[in-house]
Amino acid sequence: MIKKTTCAVALAGLAAGLPPAHAAEPYPGKAITLIIGFAPGGPTDAIGRVLFKKVSEELKVPIVIENRPGAGGNIGAQELLRARPDGYTLMYGTSSITTAPALFDRKDLNPKTAFVAAGCSVAVPLILLTSKSLTAANAQDFYRQLKAQPGKYFMGSSGNGSIDHLVAMDIAAKLGLKFQHVPYKGNGPALTDLAGGNTSFMYSGSFNSAMPFIKSGQVKPLAVTSRNRSEALPDVPSLSESVPSLQGYDAGTWQVLLAPKGTPAPILEKLNTALQAAMKDAAVLESLRFQGAVVMDKTPAQCQDFIDSEYDRWSSTIDRLGLKAQ
Repeated sequence: MIKKTTCAVALAGLAAGLPPAHAAEPYPGKAITLIIGFAPGGPTDAIGRVLFKKVSEELKVPIVIENRPGAGGNIGAQELLRARPDGYTLMYGTSSITTAPALFDRKDLNPKTAFVAAGCSVAVPLILLTSKSLTAANAQDFYRQLKAQPGKYFMGSSGNGSIDHLVAMDIAAKLGLKFQHVPYKGNGPALTDLAGGNTSFMYSGSFNSAMPFIKSGQVKPLAVTSRNRSEALPDVPSLSESVPSLQGYDAGTWQVLLAPKGTPAPILEKLNTALQAAMKDAAVLESLRFQGAVVMDKTPAQCQDFIDSEYDRWSSTIDRLGLKAQ
């Protein structure tokens, strides 16, 4: 009798036009946790906090940022892998999601199978910087000097397997360059040593950090690694335009919003709509330009295809170079 009465009450409620007790609430109905796999104050964190403050306003719910640094971004990716695919735990990922799995032999964190793109946000080129003591006036001259004296020059990077290291090795392979690699624990120490003349060049992925050194004349910017010039450094040519054998070259870091695999399509669509709206805000755009970031302007499907192709690109490079995280 009890079961029959319960069914009768439920049916009566439906007949009266009332929603069933288990009906899903509209998304989002509570705070969202956003994982950032890097320390507070870094370039990803800086852009993420500006951008997702506006996304929070668009979605009308709080977005709580949790920094989970370590293992090239893999610590944060692990957190996302364990999260429920309900749209309430997301990750603001970078190009490291396509490099760290291969470096750390974490096939479970392959972004092609572990996660799904909720939206692409921005791309940030690297800046080819040289010591002020070097005589090269442009990137083409600099690469000629490197090629003429293999092994003489020292290149600093933010670490073994970092995107700046991989881009440097990718370009070296294309141009037949040889140099000494000096990995640092981060972009900042590498920049400081370059300014001090302890290394010869580097590819910096942080405009915020590099700009003071550039403006003071402590380092020289010869090119950016994007296909087009950067609005943050309009007088600095791209490698594509200044080095004939690198025409069309385009590489650097980028940032995307990721969700666990299996997150429903309507949730992903709502997240992408809010993300794209946030990147049209004048104050957000001004902050992004200051940090050398360019809006990627991709649909979620194009974003996923881009992530997949970058994973294949850099996994192949890591395998070819025999790199492993230390």
